[in-house]
Amino acid sequence: MGIGIHISASRALLFVLLAGLLTPNSGQTSAQEHAFTEAQRYHLGIERPRDSKKAADLYQQAIRENPRNTDARYNLAHLDFMQKRYDLAAKSYTEVIRMNPEDSDAYKNLGTIYERQGKIKAATKLYMKATKTERPVPAAYYNLGRFYLEQGSEEQAQIAISKAIALEPENEAFIKLHSKVMGDIGRLSGTTIGYVIGGLVVTLTAGSVVLYKGNFLS
Repeated sequence: MGIGIHISASRALLFVLLAGLLTPNSGQTSAQEHAFTEAQRYHLGIERPRDSKKAADLYQQAIRENPRNTDARYNLAHLDFMQKRYDLAAKSYTEVIRMNPEDSDAYKNLGTIYERQGKIKAATKLYMKATKTERPVPAAYYNLGRFYLEQGSEEQAQIAISKAIALEPENEAFIKLHSKVMGDIGRLSGTTIGYVIGGLVVTLTAGSVVLYKGNFLS
């Protein structure tokens, strides 16, 4: 499995939580800020019971108040993805890309959705786009590395996973796939490698991995 949509503190599915969500704001709070904050509470079950429908309704309200609220679109997409409403999740990421063509996480997340739907060629193109933005997302290189390895393109797989590790050297999934790639190249000396699935299943925690703005979708 690949690394896909995550909830993370570094905006891999950007939850702007913890630092300000539970701290009362000074002055007036705008309607969209209030809707977004309440949506996150219902989404994560903080001071509210978890309720995906209420969270989705509030994210949509925040978007109506401010159509350029990409954080709300990211989090709404995560809810849709988790309920296997892939087309709706894809629509949210497409809107983010329309507003910001340099958003590498949106390309990678949309690619992961297409991969989940079995649209491998479309997913590959989106992962490639995610690596060609101003700030390429490491997981896109990782996912490309998996694809290349599955296709028997060992050299391309090595290049892709090496770039992922260069950007995120302590990522266990990247290290695991890199070891697999290098081990197979050494053993097989260029012989075609069969179908290989690399990576780790990432779980939602309250620590270093919150919803990776992109990396929990596997």
